[in-house]
Amino acid sequence: MTYAKSAQFYDYFDTKGNAAFYVQIAGESEGDILELGVGTGRVLFELAKLGRDSVGIDNSPEMLREAKRKRRNQFPELAGRTRFILGDMLTLDLGRTFGFVCAPSGGIQGESADDIRGIFRRAAEHLSPGGIFAFDIMSPCALRQTKVYAPERKEVPGGRVVVRFIAQTYNEGDEAASLDLLFKEHIPGRTRYETYKEECTVAIITLPAVREALEYAGLKFDKVLGDFEGGDFTDQSPRMVVVARRPL
Repeated sequence: MTYAKSAQFYDYFDTKGNAAFYVQIAGESEGDILELGVGTGRVLFELAKLGRDSVGIDNSPEMLREAKRKRRNQFPELAGRTRFILGDMLTLDLGRTFGFVCAPSGGIQGESADDIRGIFRRAAEHLSPGGIFAFDIMSPCALRQTKVYAPERKEVPGGRVVVRFIAQTYNEGDEAASLDLLFKEHIPGRTRYETYKEECTVAIITLPAVREALEYAGLKFDKVLGDFEGGDFTDQSPRMVVVARRPL
C-alpha cells in the first residue's frame, strides 16, 4: 500500500513496535544498512542512530516526502547518513552492497506471492557476504479472514482528530486479502471532515514459500519468529518475522 493520500497519518497508527527488534538484529551485522519499503523512515531513523550509513527505498513519493520532512524537523543530526530513494524493489540496482538489509512492516508483501522470489534475489544482490536479511509480513492466519477492525482515533498536531477504519476481505480463490482503509480527519472550526481512502490487495505468503524463495535467492534461512519479542512462530501467530543470511 502506497498511502498516496494518507501518508501524513501513517506514523500515528502503524507503529507495530518493531523498531527495537530491527536495531537489535542490525547490531549483529557490520556495514551500511538498506531498508526496503522504508515508508516514512520510522525504522530507518532508529537504525541510523547506530552510526551507520542508511539507505531507504520506497515506491511512494508521498511516503518519502514524509520521511524527508521528519528528518528535517525531528532528526537533522541524521541528515548526513540517511538517504531516501524512490524505486521498485523488483528492479532495484544500487551498484553496492550492505551489511544489513531489512523490510519491516510487511514492506515486501504485495499483490503476488511470486514477487518475493524476485525481491529476495534483489536483496541478496545488495547484501555483503555474511550479511543479514530480516523482514516481517502478515501471517496466513491473519489474512485468511474477513473482518472489520474497530475504529482507531488519534489526535494529531493542530488540534485535529483522525479516525481510521479498516475492512479486510479474504479472497480464498486468489489466496489474498483485500484491505480497505478510510481516514476521517476532523479539523477544528469546521463542521465537515476530510475523507481519505486507500486500498490494496495483499498476497498470502506461507513459511514454505518463504523458505523456497530464500533458497532461490541464495540466502540461508536462519530463524522465524511469531512476534518481535522472540516468541515461536505457530499457525496462530499474527505475523511472520524472518531472519536470513548471505553465506560467506
